[in-house]
Amino acid sequence: MRLQDELDALRDKCRENTPPHIWRVRQEAIDDLVSSGIAERAVHAGDQAPGFRLRDPDGKLISSCDLLGTGSVLIVFYRGGWCPYCNLDLRAVEAVAWQLRSLGASIVAVSQQSAHESRSTERTNGLSFPSLVDRGGKVAHAFGLRWKLSRELRATEMESGLDLATVNAEASWTLTMPALYVVNPEGIVEYADVSADYTRRCDPTELIPILNDIRSCQMH
Repeated sequence: MRLQDELDALRDKCRENTPPHIWRVRQEAIDDLVSSGIAERAVHAGDQAPGFRLRDPDGKLISSCDLLGTGSVLIVFYRGGWCPYCNLDLRAVEAVAWQLRSLGASIVAVSQQSAHESRSTERTNGLSFPSLVDRGGKVAHAFGLRWKLSRELRATEMESGLDLATVNAEASWTLTMPALYVVNPEGIVEYADVSADYTRRCDPTELIPILNDIRSCQMH
């Protein structure tokens, strides 16, 4: 089953189990984000990828410059381990991680979660790649992916048990739009998929021919 089919089934299940007033506020937030055009203004294919230096849950510093020195980089931006859609997305990437690495790519996930929550996400989803801690969403902002929750959405998430100030260990109440980026060794974005609607994601298998093309270009 393709990732989007799994996400659609999850969305239907979530709708059945979510109180209507909470579902309405979340759906309106998605609609507002889509209509705002924020996804179109984010970093896209052909752009220079912003550089970053972030720590993994164990405190190890990982830089995009070092990663690009060994080949292409796949960056998986996600909202948090509390998001079931993101967990499906991360597991889909993990399922093809060996294929992506065989084509010379490094893989990193990035979220605004605390180190503790990032480690939990790694373990829960059995990830073989690190989940880096983007405190305050500074890297997400550089990619054009960060946005701030409205008061109504914040109250709704608090009612449903999600306190972003605790999960992210800072009180900005901002989130990162899910996105997949493939960056070539020159630091140029070769592929970008930005999801203003967090229930929609590209299938990671689509990245295999892109990475294959990058490797072929490097060999000639």
